[in-house]
Amino acid sequence: VCADLGTKQWYQRRVRGYTMCFLFVLTLLLLCDPCYAALSSGYNFALEFPDGDSLSTSNYVMMEGVQFPTSAATVCTWMRKFQDPRTQHIWFSYAVPSMDNAYMLSDYFHNAVSNSYMEWTDLVLLKDVWYHFCLSWSGADRLMSFYVNGVLVRTHPTGSEVRTGGTLVLGQDQDTMGGSFDINQAFAGQLYDLNVFTRALRVEEIVAMYYDGRCTRSLASTLVHDLALSWEEILGGTKSGAVKKVDAGCQGNGFLAQITELVLKEIAATSQR
Repeated sequence: VCADLGTKQWYQRRVRGYTMCFLFVLTLLLLCDPCYAALSSGYNFALEFPDGDSLSTSNYVMMEGVQFPTSAATVCTWMRKFQDPRTQHIWFSYAVPSMDNAYMLSDYFHNAVSNSYMEWTDLVLLKDVWYHFCLSWSGADRLMSFYVNGVLVRTHPTGSEVRTGGTLVLGQDQDTMGGSFDINQAFAGQLYDLNVFTRALRVEEIVAMYYDGRCTRSLASTLVHDLALSWEEILGGTKSGAVKKVDAGCQGNGFLAQITELVLKEIAATSQR
């Protein structure tokens, strides 16, 4: 009996030790403002563009004077649409004075770089389903490549240069820089973790981004230094109409939640021994 009591007391001390270590690490993370901010910036916030009676050409996010990459770029995001899968709606439109489709992505039919159009009518995206999009472009190769969920859909020849300093609009198609929106092309849905990179990402980087999942807290360190425009910056853009920031459904799936889950599992396993 004494041996059994001693064993139980040892296990109880071990459980208390795990608990105290976990609480100590958690406290350090929460008190380290720069560290926690780096993990949390833009996390679990999506941009929502409404459908139905609220659909309007007034619904958009606009950023002017954007320092867009001029010789190579990649735009990646998580996107889900609320509208007819076989109708085109523009969710990313970068325009300069002489080129209204300098860099454009839609949810069906075609994308564009440097006013060169890539059609993709053989792929239909379902409503209310999250998809991972990437459109990369290399001016040196004069080629754009389109990926959905880490899979290369199509490549297409394009121009060698895109001018910087233009206007970026999310949710509408610019037929002239900063305006001339068409209600029939207005996007309704959600965007999450949209980033613009300064180079054409490699296929393995795009695949890894997809398999990291929608709710990963941060980009790979190799990508952070190649950001031209981050999700945090985009969330700070001028919102018009009924566009709003909403919960992205990632709460409980992040870094701290994963640590919590692992520690609690170990504590539970230890207490049962």
